[in-house]
Amino acid sequence: MKKENIHNITSSGFKTPENYFESFEGQLLERLNKDALIETIVTHGFTVPDNYFDSVEEHILSQLHTEEKPVIHLKSRITFYYVAGIAASFVLLLSLFFNNDEKININTIETTSIENYLYQEDYSNKDFAALFITEDISESDFIDVNISNETITEYLENTDTEDFILN
Repeated sequence: MKKENIHNITSSGFKTPENYFESFEGQLLERLNKDALIETIVTHGFTVPDNYFDSVEEHILSQLHTEEKPVIHLKSRITFYYVAGIAASFVLLLSLFFNNDEKININTIETTSIENYLYQEDYSNKDFAALFITEDISESDFIDVNISNETITEYLENTDTEDFILN
């Protein structure tokens, strides 16, 4: 078929025999009647002996082997786990108490390590202000500080004006 003639197709391409739909119902009913007759004639072929369900339980229980198996106690493993846990806790306690040769404080840490840590973290001015105690800070600490005009100008140029707006 050509591509431009596809929209002009009017037939589906399927064909049915003549008078198919007129005789279909009769053929269907005839076939159903035959199948119904066949089903009533055919039996399933299975039978159950008399009193089978009354004695089946006794028969099954008589065939079971009721030998007693030896019981394996797991107490030896449980005591092993208790002993191992106690030993591990003693090792941990001893390592905490006797491994304190070098105490770490702010003076033993290198200044560059502290600076690198502070640069990597995002701290705001409020976070730094929370570290200072008001008794440690006095006005005399800031009286003799000289800030040049260049420093102030550079600060104002590099700071966004939105930072100056008070909330």
